[in-house]
Amino acid sequence: MSKLTKLRILIPIILLMVLVSACTTTATLSNTTTPSATPTTQPAITPSGTPLSALPSVADVVAKVMPAVAYVSVNYTDTSFFFPTAATKSGSGVVLSPDGYILTNNHVIDGYTSIEVSLPNSDTTYQATLVGADPTSDLAVIKINAHNLATAQFGDPSVLRDGDWVIALGNALGLVEGGPTVTLGIVSGLGRTFTIGQSAYYDVIQTDAAINPGNSGGPLVNLEGQVVGINTFIISSAENIGFAIGANTASRVYNDLVKYGHVTRPFLGLSLEDLTPDLASQNGISIDKGVLVTYAEPGGPAAKAGIKANDVITSFQGQNVTEASQLIKLLWQYNVGDVVQLMIWRGNSQQTVSVTLGQSPS
Repeated sequence: MSKLTKLRILIPIILLMVLVSACTTTATLSNTTTPSATPTTQPAITPSGTPLSALPSVADVVAKVMPAVAYVSVNYTDTSFFFPTAATKSGSGVVLSPDGYILTNNHVIDGYTSIEVSLPNSDTTYQATLVGADPTSDLAVIKINAHNLATAQFGDPSVLRDGDWVIALGNALGLVEGGPTVTLGIVSGLGRTFTIGQSAYYDVIQTDAAINPGNSGGPLVNLEGQVVGINTFIISSAENIGFAIGANTASRVYNDLVKYGHVTRPFLGLSLEDLTPDLASQNGISIDKGVLVTYAEPGGPAAKAGIKANDVITSFQGQNVTEASQLIKLLWQYNVGDVVQLMIWRGNSQQTVSVTLGQSPS
């Protein structure tokens, strides 16, 4: 037998031995258990009672909320070219009352000439009227002439935590046939703060649930089907970073717009800036943490109480504050006419000042 023939016979045999060895090792490893001093037969449980190893099925939640997700189509005049042209844009909304009040984003209906609304599992197209808009929070309420509509309800935002499952619903990319789009993700962050154009976002939820153009105004819901946020915008240059206006802000703005047609916000009459060590040094301030008053409007609520430019606010209603956005979020929890206590630092001493909140100019 030639050497070449022997090699041809030996090579398959060697390969077979190697494969058998690999399979055996894998089988041995997969059947090996690590002794534990405290063995358990139950999966780890979250505080809400859900096994950590279990991914949720959201079909029942979706079925509950889906009928309250509105498709909002807006006709407007586009002036970006040399002459005005008729144009259409679309977004989403959430029905919050059986008689047709719908919460959406202000940027969805901004500049409208007419607004049309359709609902899942319905062939009816409704003409909507604007109840009120709040550019500051980027929220608006529209109304359709309908009754006994399916509705969604706000959840308690205080129990929402980083890592909680959330579901985003809306008419992504204007897809209407087949109903709203559903995406699942988690809460990636809470209490985000942004200022974009004329809108100030002080109660924003960050999520990795996909939010796409057309989702704006749709609900972000928890696993109980409660609205915890209103889908608002995405960071197009990033991946899996979307934002929703939190239920604390959304519910308050919704109630004010339905009741008054505008939002009544408490007002201090101050321009504020985060105090940094550099700012403290430049202004001869002996502390370097707090909220610096850069301007006090003459005759405004804070000025009437004696607060001046260069004062540093260190506490609001007994809660320490180090950022202007933090102070504003606390302020918006109160009403016009409420009396609040501010601790301020002036020179080398601090004092408590009582301020009666005014109403923010529109």
